[in-house]
Amino acid sequence: MSEKDKKGRMEKLEAGTGELVRWISVGVFFLLFGAGMIFTRYFPAGYGKEIPLNRMAYFPLTLLGAAAIGAGIIWAGNRLLGDEDGRAEGRLSLLLWLVMGWILVFGLVWISISKCEPVSDQMMVMTSAQRFAQGNYGRLDYSKYLFMHPHQLGLAAYGQILFTLFGIENLKAFLFFNVLWTAVAAFSGYRITRYLFRDLRAGAYYLLLIAFCFPFLLYSSYFYGDVIAAALSLFSIWQTLSWCREEKWSSLVLLVLGMSLACLIRNNSLIVAVACLGVLLVKGICGCRWRYLLCVLLVMAGIGGARQGMGAFYESRIGRPLNDGMPMILYVALGLQEGDKEAGWYNGYSIYTYQDVCGYDGPAAAAIGKAEIKARAKEFLGNPLYGADFFWRKFTSQWCEPTYGCFIMTYATEQERSPLVNSIYLGKGNRLLCLFMDSYQLLIYGMGLFLLVHGRKEKYPLEWYLLFIAILGGVLFHTVWEAKSRYVLPYFVMMLPGAAAGLARVSGILKNRRTAYETAETG
Repeated sequence: MSEKDKKGRMEKLEAGTGELVRWISVGVFFLLFGAGMIFTRYFPAGYGKEIPLNRMAYFPLTLLGAAAIGAGIIWAGNRLLGDEDGRAEGRLSLLLWLVMGWILVFGLVWISISKCEPVSDQMMVMTSAQRFAQGNYGRLDYSKYLFMHPHQLGLAAYGQILFTLFGIENLKAFLFFNVLWTAVAAFSGYRITRYLFRDLRAGAYYLLLIAFCFPFLLYSSYFYGDVIAAALSLFSIWQTLSWCREEKWSSLVLLVLGMSLACLIRNNSLIVAVACLGVLLVKGICGCRWRYLLCVLLVMAGIGGARQGMGAFYESRIGRPLNDGMPMILYVALGLQEGDKEAGWYNGYSIYTYQDVCGYDGPAAAAIGKAEIKARAKEFLGNPLYGADFFWRKFTSQWCEPTYGCFIMTYATEQERSPLVNSIYLGKGNRLLCLFMDSYQLLIYGMGLFLLVHGRKEKYPLEWYLLFIAILGGVLFHTVWEAKSRYVLPYFVMMLPGAAAGLARVSGILKNRRTAYETAETG
């Protein structure tokens, strides 16, 4: 085989990989859009129980709301950009800084008035970080929280740094940096949009979409790593795209740093890491680009090295190896079970198996988890209708809950709050926001689907599909993992650039039809 034929075959392989991702994504977004029109998941009033209740959506109203939001975004974006002349880029930059300012101001005001407090796992991680800052590493001892959940150690280490710098009792410092991370996520998404889509309107529409992505903005008051990991993951995707276009070593350094920190803060960031590394690996092999393969190795080394370095630091503090913790396979076994909440939602199985049944014996707990997975798989295969119903309920309970838990997860404890905050959590403000989020969610799903279908004949490099690869990874992972609508929010935020591009295509179609109509009228 000649070198030319070999190169052609490699190019076809890369293009074929992208097309495969496209059509799988079309199927997933079709399900998301269809389910979003039919079902709406919601939590009980008062947030007493985290049960994702189900109701049939009044889809004409939801669809009308989505169309109204989309029309508003198009109108506002076009007005702000004006004529696409030499000044349009400057106006887009001004819009960028206005949106960044809005996100920062909104976040700072929200963390000041919402009066959120850490509870449950949040409280355990925060208090562990405070104790670490005082030199107390008792939470790593036998049977204690971080002994069972060492995957939370990265977030505790992050908190330790903040509390050491800004004061042991200064919980607001954690939330202040959450607001900054929200802005980092928004800016990274903007840079991703500009890399992937040349149309200035896509950039403007993205900024307006992220400005009103209330589920993500409201999570700035959450004492956990969701916002941080999402921001670092989006930052890493941006640097991956930057590397693919320019191959600057600075992009590689930032990619290694961002991806390593993201995986330390939240293990699920490995889904995005796999997506980025997969794209780099395929492009490196198909294009015989040794730099891409080197990039893959360095990112893997960074992720592994960061984890090893952090483990070594804490092992030196306690004078013994860290415990491996509860086997992750128990979360998969739990995710395939029924419970008192919904299919695959937390039911206490993982902790009960590891702590009570196996007495903190990891290998024994893992064996039980594997046996449970096999038993459930056999049950699903033996009763396909039940299996389809189970996974459909699990799918919709996560992806059709338009708030992504932003209210129930941050409400935490009843305390004296202002009338405005009470309205946002419990009153009319909450009802209005939930209605908005329902239509907003449907708009994002619909425009993502439109982009994929409308551009089906266009050829793109593999990195154009990077966001969709990460989203597909999130859908697949959370189909088998423990379910919670909060878990899928980062992937929803990753849909915003594609939705903005879909809106830009709709705007272009409407503009062309209007021009054709005006030409026909004057002709």
